[in-house]
Amino acid sequence: MKLQLSGLILAAAAFLGTSSTAFAVPQTDVQEYSNNTATEYFVDQDSNKYNSPYYRGMNDDWGWTHNGIAGTGFTSILLDISAFDVDAPGEDDMISVYTGTTWLDLGDLAGSNNAWAFTQFDLSGYAWAEAQVNAGLQVRMNIDTQRTGWLVTLGKATLSVDGGSQNCVPTPGVPCVSVPEPSGLALLGLGLVGFGFARKQAQKA
Repeated sequence: MKLQLSGLILAAAAFLGTSSTAFAVPQTDVQEYSNNTATEYFVDQDSNKYNSPYYRGMNDDWGWTHNGIAGTGFTSILLDISAFDVDAPGEDDMISVYTGTTWLDLGDLAGSNNAWAFTQFDLSGYAWAEAQVNAGLQVRMNIDTQRTGWLVTLGKATLSVDGGSQNCVPTPGVPCVSVPEPSGLALLGLGLVGFGFARKQAQKA
């Protein structure tokens, strides 16, 4: 019986291992200060949120590119952008993404006065989204489109597919936390069940 149980556990583990590569795996790409380029201005820490060059206005538009995420058949594609001091209504900071042929306006950042907050954009329903996520999604921001004097600071941007692999807070300088893969959780559960069953069999013997 113990040999049969061990074989069952190993077979299930092998199946889960192969199935996790056959389908899209939850992943998150995080763009923040640690991987800024010369033309990117994610702030390094909360205390610098009002400082140059991070706190930017209508003549200081900028953009960034996410790392490519491999996979096909994504069930969800979510772009979350952490911004500070978005005074809504009144302040309009337009977020756009490159579709492969043109730039598409997704909408304005949302938030509140003197606070950090994520704005989420759902790209799941766009036919072009998967290819652009594979290639590396390009994002840009048009700050203060109404040109009324507003300024904004960005903390980070996360691009997540199929639920994502990291949990992040909007405040800059706070590391994101990894989320265990579903297959890993399943293997752990299977192992615990098998261990408990083996102990019961040993007690009976």
